[in-house]
Amino acid sequence: MNSRQLIRAILLIVVFGSLGVFAWQRSQAPASNPPVAVEAAPAPVVDAAAKADVVATYFTTNLRCESCRTIEALSQRAVVEGFPTEVAAGKVVFRVINTDLPEHAHYVDHYEITNKIVIVSRQRDGKEVEWKGLQDVWLHFHEPDTFLTYVRDPIRAFLAAK
Repeated sequence: MNSRQLIRAILLIVVFGSLGVFAWQRSQAPASNPPVAVEAAPAPVVDAAAKADVVATYFTTNLRCESCRTIEALSQRAVVEGFPTEVAAGKVVFRVINTDLPEHAHYVDHYEITNKIVIVSRQRDGKEVEWKGLQDVWLHFHEPDTFLTYVRDPIRAFLAAK
């Protein structure tokens, strides 16, 4: 074996060894929250929302990342912990609606939904009379206290307007 063949063999060993180490490190690194296709929880019975004074809805799709799941959990927490008496009385309802389902596709046009969002709507006699889109949930989900206030404020305002 001449020196040229020896150098070539050493370089090949280094290259393939580096690729092996890289592949091993990638397999050991935690995932960076890739999107995951999951089935969204079905929306609660529509009658509950029809009887409520205020409905907070998290609109999602089949494709949900970790941030999406965090926004959903914080939105539910904002409603359930922020208005326990009203939730128990059925005056405030939180629900999750998957707009990828054909029966919910009409919400995309009605609310002009372009991505996952929380919509708070005021109802009177089972009909929506006013709504507010909370698009900035994406700006606040890393700050839970700010997020909770952001979602609760329009609910409070709609309850006071009744």
